[in-house]
Amino acid sequence: MLYGLFSHRSALMSGTLLCLGLAGCGADKSVSPQQQDIAALKQAILPLEDLAAAQQAGYTVVVADPGDGHTCLADPTQGAMGVHYLNTTLVDDTVIVTRPEALIYEPQQNGAPKFVGVEYIIPFAIHGENEAPPTLFGVPFMKNDTFQLWGLHVWVGRHNPSGEFAMWNPDVSCQFGH
Repeated sequence: MLYGLFSHRSALMSGTLLCLGLAGCGADKSVSPQQQDIAALKQAILPLEDLAAAQQAGYTVVVADPGDGHTCLADPTQGAMGVHYLNTTLVDDTVIVTRPEALIYEPQQNGAPKFVGVEYIIPFAIHGENEAPPTLFGVPFMKNDTFQLWGLHVWVGRHNPSGEFAMWNPDVSCQFGH
């Protein structure tokens, strides 16, 4: 009987948290489309926060800086991004909220990667660099001349004091990366 009661309470709590997190089922019903999309993204990538699972799902290409070959991307004045794992099968002329082209991980001291965010990309070869930027979440993509693409970061795994869609995150470090 105690097991049944515990299971019922757990189910109610999980359902309530899911309702509040995804749809705003509490007192405030004014969840924006952007907030709904962010919640859908978080739910979709939850299993991919583990790098081994992400690699099994096709996120296998490690992006390296073409200038110096570093795989953990950082800017000394703005912070870092981390290591990008790209799923090349997703790189085309469309972006899907729940299927980002790249997952981003921060190298940890113990060698284990920590999921910090995602990046959506559309190469200039598909969407010209002189065209209006693509948008997702109501946010325009940023031009990245180094990699010849439009990109949009979403920091869903690590808070970014520079903003949820900023390119660099001062709370991410490449101290233990290469």
